Amino acid sequence: MIKIFKTIKKPLFLFLFIISISLNVGSKNIVEIIKEDSELSVFYSHLKKTGLDEILQKNLPWKWTIFAPTNKAFEATPERVKKEILSNDLYNKNIIMDHMLTGQKTSLNVGEEISVEVTVSDKALPIYKRGSLFVKDMIVIKENSESENGTVHKINCIMYVQPSVDDSRLTDIEKKDFPITSCCMRSNEEINEWIKATKLKL
Repeated sequence: MIKIFKTIKKPLFLFLFIISISLNVGSKNIVEIIKEDSELSVFYSHLKKTGLDEILQKNLPWKWTIFAPTNKAFEATPERVKKEILSNDLYNKNIIMDHMLTGQKTSLNVGEEISVEVTVSDKALPIYKRGSLFVKDMIVIKENSESENGTVHKINCIMYVQPSVDDSRLTDIEKKDFPITSCCMRSNEEINEWIKATKLKL
């Protein structure tokens, strides 16, 4: 009898250990996941500055997906973005919302076909999985950091999320106003177009 108990004891302990780990997975909220990642400290500071961190911690009936630019992404961004967008409260909030989706998208529920999602800032954002997870044409450098209320994916640039000629929701007249389809906000033309569109919306 003792021998049988010892034989059962090891797999039973292992089973209980695995269950206890699984219960703790995702026990942190999405803001805590971002806050505790040293590579996302600048992004976290912008969440705090804009007050979006408070919204992300509310008990809401949906989960979030966040494409979080790394510290390197913020360092590499043009000075104009830092001075004219990230230093402006309204623009800063809008560009952070460009990186947020309501609804959880992970590499497990995104297929090879392009899925066009809508950001919290109401812009079209193409996502697909072909080996790696892509947002627009950028490879996500770290996928699926899970929390109790959503998923964080790390990216290495501040996205240029903008209506474009490829956005099927726009009329032909509107498409002429948004000819750029690039991924990262780098050029003066991209910055000008983003500011123009955001001003119209505000």
